[in-house]
Amino acid sequence: MGAARSDFLLQAFVDAANQMEDFAMGVTLSVSGGIVSGDLVTAPRWMEEVATLVEMEGSEAAYHIANVYREQAVLYKKRAAQNRGEVHGEVTYIHLRDAQWLTQEGHLGPEPGVHWRGLLTEVSGWALGRLPLPSMRY
Repeated sequence: MGAARSDFLLQAFVDAANQMEDFAMGVTLSVSGGIVSGDLVTAPRWMEEVATLVEMEGSEAAYHIANVYREQAVLYKKRAAQNRGEVHGEVTYIHLRDAQWLTQEGHLGPEPGVHWRGLLTEVSGWALGRLPLPSMRY
């Protein structure tokens, strides 16, 4: 049994998005835990937003953790600059903002959505666009 492989088209899409200065687009992913739907954002943007959320806790530890996220955002930006717009599809993670998942009862949650990060090798299927919220509520 070989190593898990990702869909190259999804990898290329995420790689191209990560190289943008700012990007957000709705996606829906099929993962082992079910269905996740949210806005695909660049890895640096996700890191910066999570850093801001962590900082709101206000402790010294929170500021330290937030700085780690910001350092990672800088590394992602350097990598994108080195690629000079070439898409190699060599990304491992996908980053969603305002992410929600379908529960066993058929409802989307949580409300509001969360920042979600997942391994691309764990995505078995995907579609552009978010799940339609109004039609999912009962």
